[in-house]
Amino acid sequence: MPIETTEAFRVLRMDEPMYGCEELPEDAPLLCEILLEGPGSRRVVTCPDALLTQRGIQEGDAVQLLADGTLQKLP
Repeated sequence: MPIETTEAFRVLRMDEPMYGCEELPEDAPLLCEILLEGPGSRRVVTCPDALLTQRGIQEGDAVQLLADGTLQKLP
């Protein structure tokens, strides 16, 4: 899988969006907003919660942003 950047980011915060009184549609994946911090910058990305769980990504982890917009945990 190609990597968009070789720059490493640290996961500062992982938040599930608030849907208010509306429920998430039955077939829609639960998405998390991830606050990343890299050298001299911060950015927010959205990633499926199931993928974060599958890849073992948690707050404080070092990650890379892949070309498909998902995150890959670094060793």
